[in-house]
Amino acid sequence: MTVAEIGLGSAAEGAALEADPLAAVADLGRSVMQHRRAFLGAAFTAAAVGLPLAYDHEAVAATFRAVGKIDRQTEALLLVTCARAYGANGQGARAARALLAAEDAVTDTREAVPAYAAASGPVTATVASHIGKTLTLLKDHTAAERHYRRSLAGRTPDTYQLKHGLTMADLGRSVAGQHRYEEAVGLWAKALDFMGGAASDRNRKALRGIQSVTAGYRKRGVSGAAGLNQRATELLST
Repeated sequence: MTVAEIGLGSAAEGAALEADPLAAVADLGRSVMQHRRAFLGAAFTAAAVGLPLAYDHEAVAATFRAVGKIDRQTEALLLVTCARAYGANGQGARAARALLAAEDAVTDTREAVPAYAAASGPVTATVASHIGKTLTLLKDHTAAERHYRRSLAGRTPDTYQLKHGLTMADLGRSVAGQHRYEEAVGLWAKALDFMGGAASDRNRKALRGIQSVTAGYRKRGVSGAAGLNQRATELLST
């Protein structure tokens, strides 16, 4: 899995990060969102490609602390991004350790959080969402559901409408993974209310996932699946 595939940057950005992941932290001449994407993309890349500095998430965190002088909550973002890299590569034990480290770091609120770290909302909510994504990769859907719900509770829907919708879609996926199909359909319907169409690549990816799954549910007669499938199809056609 690549930086582009998890929504942390484009393919071109991913190639640059793989060449020099630490340059992202040193380069402060970026916009807030560019800095955040580069920072997290660099962490993911460092863990995913197994650079010498990144033999484990603790080494990644220590290196980024030294280069970027980051606070503990930003470190939690870094650690949970490493966990996603481990999970994507099938390294479940490493992912679990990194998740525990991230949960510990995110509770430390003694230092101010930089703007780029909070660009997607409260760090605790962002970390909870990434923990949920990692647990989904590890097929622990029950635990993933708990963290997605925590993420949703930590962001104001009106302020972070797109993020809320995407996390709601992820929550639906975790619920479906527990065979609660009608509940999943209801959550996906709410997700579409927040996502506001199919303008972004991430929206379109989420919509395609909902469209694909609900096509199967429709054939099995799951309540609400036919209407939701039609709605997703219409949004994708706009």
